Amino acid sequence: MVKRKRRPSRQTALQRALREMVQEGQFRAAVVASIDGLPLATAGRSADKELMAGVAAWLKEYAERTHVSLDEIVARDSQGNCFVSRYFNVGDDPLLLAVKVPPGQPHRRLTNKAIREIKRVWES
Repeated sequence: MVKRKRRPSRQTALQRALREMVQEGQFRAAVVASIDGLPLATAGRSADKELMAGVAAWLKEYAERTHVSLDEIVARDSQGNCFVSRYFNVGDDPLLLAVKVPPGQPHRRLTNKAIREIKRVWES
């Protein structure tokens, strides 16, 4: 009997994509969540990831109430740490990616790569 390799669950695959992004970018933490702020997968060593997802969802809601259509919001503190919140759709599902980025670290290329992988996993 030939054993088939089991495909990882969606959550496991999403966590792997986030973990790779966090490691490659030397980010502090990342979470992919529903647009309502419900965490679907997390990676990283610091921060309350549920809080990160909630803040990202609130920022998106605030932008929409002011009639601004955004795909990214970046908040930077006085030490240069960034909270990056990216918004995207996979089919009819609006999702968000929130990332804590240390000072001086670029984020756009790696978050783009992670979003492509999240979309691939979500659609499979």
